[in-house]
Amino acid sequence: MFKKLTLAIIASVVLYSCQNDDVLENENLLLNETSKSEKLFEFNVSTQENMSLFSRNTDTACLSTSLIAGQHYDAGRIDVEIVTEDDGEDYVYITYLSENDWVIKLTHLYAGDKDGIPETKNGNPKPGVFEKRMDYSANVISDFEVEYKIPAEAFEDCFYIAAHAEVEKSDGSQAETAWGEGEGFEGNSWAMYFEFCKSICDDKDSDDDGDGGVK
Repeated sequence: MFKKLTLAIIASVVLYSCQNDDVLENENLLLNETSKSEKLFEFNVSTQENMSLFSRNTDTACLSTSLIAGQHYDAGRIDVEIVTEDDGEDYVYITYLSENDWVIKLTHLYAGDKDGIPETKNGNPKPGVFEKRMDYSANVISDFEVEYKIPAEAFEDCFYIAAHAEVEKSDGSQAETAWGEGEGFEGNSWAMYFEFCKSICDDKDSDDDGDGGVK
């Protein structure tokens, strides 16, 4: 009897220990998955109003694409260029420029690998978590211009940009979602993204210098 009782106690202890190990293992897996998820969508956008900054509305952009509002309206454009600043570092500037009485109310920007664009299971983009795995600096220059500044070294030569915005007519009569014009996503939304290659800027500089660069 005593031997049976002892064996029962030992079995209970072993079973409890195994259950605890399973619980700890499951908790560790959950923590790991949570950490991965948080790391995947971790972002830090330093947004500030710099109304004293001069507009970048110039002809220096390496690439420009239309900012389409509500799928049918021309609300301005997205300019992309590379600027070498006083510290000697190159930066990619991605600038939203609204026109035709449209005002920029909100922006979300993704820049990076195509596979890294946050999407739903149905293939629609999730602009609320676009800024991820990188520190962006966003400057609100005016109601009609917002620029993002990202170190050029963060990218390979070619990468993808999904530029989302919420725009509104200056008189408040109409509000729309807007996207930088490009290719469509696989989902059923009309959202878009486009490709940019840093070498485009080199070609443009060569062309501007009269060296026969590609237009």
